[in-house]
Amino acid sequence: MKDERRIRILLREREGWIHSKLSAIASRQQQHHILGESIRFRGECVALLQLPQLIKTLEKAKNSIDIEKYYHHFYKNEALLTLPSRVSHYARKMNLHPKEIRFKKMRRRWGSCSSEGIVTLNTMMMQLAYEHIDYIIVHELAHLRHMNHSKEFHALVRTILENERGLRRELKEIRIG
Repeated sequence: MKDERRIRILLREREGWIHSKLSAIASRQQQHHILGESIRFRGECVALLQLPQLIKTLEKAKNSIDIEKYYHHFYKNEALLTLPSRVSHYARKMNLHPKEIRFKKMRRRWGSCSSEGIVTLNTMMMQLAYEHIDYIIVHELAHLRHMNHSKEFHALVRTILENERGLRRELKEIRIG
């Protein structure tokens, strides 16, 4: 009985230390599990081991919030490296030039275009294949001429991307995030 009481007292005294050690172990296990996984990137399922720049940041993660933050940071960096040249290419081709291009994570949309000519692209689109990325870019640029989804709007998109209908259908099936 005395031993049991001593153990309980000792556990209470060391409770903070015990919890911190258990948390550290759980975090390492979670991190190991995550590093063995893959992510959607440019339309493919890519093993994290093939993305050393992402692994380096994920190794710093202390919890799932950090992990999500690092994933978003990775997609945003990739968007900033990749998308401006694609937007410029299609803007020249369509002779439609946005006032500004913004990149941010959005929960419900792949992109948007304001009446002021500001095109905003969802950084999470870096999960998509280039054909879907290009469709989103062309779609948002077309809004610079037609701020609706009229027949004329879709005809304009089709002059650049013949498979506009198929791409639009496919994109509706893909969950954002």
